[in-house]
Amino acid sequence: MFAKQVKIGDKVLVIINNEAKELEIVDLPKGDLSHGKVSFLSPIAKALLGKSYPQIIKVKLPNGEMMDCKLMKISH
Repeated sequence: MFAKQVKIGDKVLVIINNEAKELEIVDLPKGDLSHGKVSFLSPIAKALLGKSYPQIIKVKLPNGEMMDCKLMKISH
């Protein structure tokens, strides 16, 4: 059995800075973070795409800093 991997259209549960967030990876140039939607072009989506859970993923932010993001769940 293969582990499920994040793809566009999936909802993911991640932990960032000890805070759980549910995000949806959308196929749009711009997301709407206030509604939990992140563009597939965003740094966090790029880091999550193709990953499976549970694992800690390094996300490179636009300012060059790195952020840890723990992928906990993937759903449709």
